[in-house]
Amino acid sequence: MNFLRGIVRAQGQIFLQAGWGPAVFALAAMTVTSAWFALAALAGAAVQAGCALALAEWDDARGLHRLREGGTRARSGIPGHDLESSRVDAKALARNRTGVIPAEVDQGLHGFNGALTGCAAVLACGPGIPAALWTLAGSAVCALIVWGAPKLSWPASLPLLTGPFCLVNSIAVAVAVPFERTPGAVVPLGSPVHDVLAGAVRGAHQVILGGSVLGGLLVLAGMFAAGWRAGVWAASGTLVGTLAGFVGIGQGPATSGLLGYSALLVTVALGVAFPARGSRILRIGVPVLAAALTVPLWWVITAVGVAPYTWPFVLVTWTVLALRSRQWRAGEARHDER
Repeated sequence: MNFLRGIVRAQGQIFLQAGWGPAVFALAAMTVTSAWFALAALAGAAVQAGCALALAEWDDARGLHRLREGGTRARSGIPGHDLESSRVDAKALARNRTGVIPAEVDQGLHGFNGALTGCAAVLACGPGIPAALWTLAGSAVCALIVWGAPKLSWPASLPLLTGPFCLVNSIAVAVAVPFERTPGAVVPLGSPVHDVLAGAVRGAHQVILGGSVLGGLLVLAGMFAAGWRAGVWAASGTLVGTLAGFVGIGQGPATSGLLGYSALLVTVALGVAFPARGSRILRIGVPVLAAALTVPLWWVITAVGVAPYTWPFVLVTWTVLALRSRQWRAGEARHDER
């Protein structure tokens, strides 16, 4: 495991990409907003990754204690303790100790929620002690959520995605900096075609809480560096979300990129990371439709005064994956009946 490599890769995992290209371009895009964004993102990723490793070690220590106790009781003939099952559990624990969590840290899978938390902290508070404390505490809580979800029987078919980041920071911003909906445009408006295209590019930057054309171009460049499919789905997603928002919500939010970022993440998730099986129409139509659905969901979330962050992406993707899993289980049940 390379810890430093993992916290850099975590920046790309914000976009569900593990390669160096998306990570480096994401850091560059953060720097366009502020160098403090990039520093806070790296710090947040480091905190989450460090906490994940510490929690894994704690789990292993507790597991070894239980196995030793169980093995002792089994050898003593105490009912209900099987020595062979203790050996099997020991093998499973040994596999965990050889590096499941460290390998995931190396891939950046235990850092991207912390990275986004760092960006949210700087955006809300500006650089300083409050942002540092927010980053430290929020990233640690994200690690706790990721660690605790499987223990609370969270469905294995539903990846947590940026859900921990959304939960932690929606609560934090509500307490520290009450979110206010801003219906007006924050960028100059132009022709509809120009605004849709510029808004789509800005939407790519809004994933990391930016909002500039240059930052969006860097993000999209990083996605194409990951592969043409990732690049095409990312560009298509933010364009679909921006266009749907331009028509359904208004020119201001669409041009600002506020309606493209969750759509981008949805199409990358459903088109690249978790692609559906079936016909080409299904493989293309589901991500596109899901991307469009993030727009009304964004409006509902902001209308009730909650900071939307990437909630639309998380909720829509979970819904699609849950329906897909249910369909698969139903198919398996019908197959068993035959």
